[in-house]
This record gives sequence, C-alpha cells and structure tokens, in this order.
Amino acid sequence: MPPLNIAPTRRNYLEIQRALERTREGHDLLEQKRQILVLELVRQVEAAGRVKDEIAQTMALAYDALWKASVRSGISGLLRQSCGIVMDHSLLVRSRSVMGVPVPQIECRPEALGLQFGLTDGRSYTDRVLGRFLASLTLIAELAEVENAVFRLAREIRRTQRRVNALEKVYIPQYEEALKYIDAALAERQREEFIVLRKVKRKRQAAALLKPGARRGSARAAAPEVR
Repeated sequence: MPPLNIAPTRRNYLEIQRALERTREGHDLLEQKRQILVLELVRQVEAAGRVKDEIAQTMALAYDALWKASVRSGISGLLRQSCGIVMDHSLLVRSRSVMGVPVPQIECRPEALGLQFGLTDGRSYTDRVLGRFLASLTLIAELAEVENAVFRLAREIRRTQRRVNALEKVYIPQYEEALKYIDAALAERQREEFIVLRKVKRKRQAAALLKPGARRGSARAAAPEVR
C-alpha cells in the first residue's frame, strides 16, 4: 500500500505501477481460487446430501431389524448376545489438497460379519441387525469426510473473499489514486518548467537586444538608405 505522503517522482510512479500490476495479478489468482473452491464446496454439499439420505435409509433398516430382534429375543437377550461380540474395524485417514486447502479422505473398513454369536444363542435376525449396522459404518465415515471438507472449504472461501475484497476496495484503489496524484504532480511540474523556460528565453532575448552591438546593428538596420 503506498504511503499518503509519497514523493511525486518518476521512480515512485514506476514502482507503484509495478506494485499495482502485481496486486491485480494476485487479485485474479485469488478470484480464480475462490471460484474453484466454490465449485468444490458445491460438489461436497451435494455429496453430503446424498450420503445423509443413504444413511437415513440404512439406519432406518437397521433400527427396524433391531426392533424386530428385541421383540423376539427381548432387550436382556440382545444384551447377553452382544457381550460376546469383539470386532476390529480399521479407519484409514488421508489428505488431499484443493487449491492449498487440506481436505481429509476417510475410509472405514469394517470387519467381516462372520460368526459372532454362539450356536445356541444365535438367531438369524440378530445377525441381520449386526449386518445392517456394519453397513452404515462406511457411510458414516464418508459423511464425516464430506462434512469436514465442507467446513474447511467454507472457511477458506471466507478467508479468500476477505482478501479479494481488501484488494478490490482498499489496495487497488489506493495504488490507482497514488498514480493519479503522481501523474498530476508531474504534469503540473512539467507545465511549470515549460513556463520557466519560456520566461528565461524571453529574458535572454531581451538581454540580447540591450547589448551595445545589438543596438548599433538595429539602428543601422532602421536608418534609411541614402543614394
């Protein structure tokens, strides 16, 4: 940002002009970044809506199966059967960059259903309950991924928008005003110098006419020729 009391010189004019060009280039890059982030944010929001619908459907089926299992085995029976369940799920978290914004990639790998209940305690509907809830784990991990991405992208978009606004409404106008001020000052100085040169030229011409040799030459030139 140029200082308010900057000296109106040609050097400062060129420096501010170069700074203005760099600022405009930075503004264009930030605007492109903001547009790309907005497109990515829209994509993530659409993905979040899709995943939420899938989770709602999956969880509805899971709770329906849980309700049927509780009717058949009772709450105490389900609690007794669940005490013997030991499963090892894996969660893989990576990161990718979107215009410099780290966006997580979360992948859940649930353990295979297998044989989790004893032969005497096991029921087909309890296996169905466990299978339905296991199916929801991958969707929940995907929802965590897209919601985290939405949060980070929205935060970066707000930050980028503030920078774009600062360049548009503060820095670029001040650079342009500084250039106008220096240009006007240089033009005024050039007019003053031109006026001074004209006065100096007139004084030199007047001084040349006042010299003795110039007066005699002028007098002879003015005398009529005698024949």
